[in-house]
Amino acid sequence: MSIEENKEIVRQLWGCLSSGDFDKMGSLYDENVVYHGVAGDERHGRAAAVEFARGYKVAFPDMTADVEQLVAEGDLVVSRVRPSGTNTGEMMGMPPTGKRVDLRWVINMVRIANGKIAEEWEVFDQADFAQQLGLGG
Repeated sequence: MSIEENKEIVRQLWGCLSSGDFDKMGSLYDENVVYHGVAGDERHGRAAAVEFARGYKVAFPDMTADVEQLVAEGDLVVSRVRPSGTNTGEMMGMPPTGKRVDLRWVINMVRIANGKIAEEWEVFDQADFAQQLGLGG
């Protein structure tokens, strides 16, 4: 696939999070995708990756993820994304705070293989996230 086609897959991924289209999101992932998240979080398989994303949409139903920059080389695409939304749903067993968050950056890198996301790495400022939710940090 071309670099532009790989970038389009990543644009679609973030669009699916914003719209809540998790069926389409699943179609973008390889069946055996590996997700590497913050604090050593690792998830294996398409269903696990989609359910992880769905958890954020449940916690922040109005969440949008604005892609601010995409950089690609070979089979890798790095995105800098600005998610924002209001915490009106449960998140990881915690009751909603009702607070709005605007994460100034999330850095995500995916490896594309055979037109699907085969591996994903993601980092963001957890302290800023917790502070915006009123949870300290």
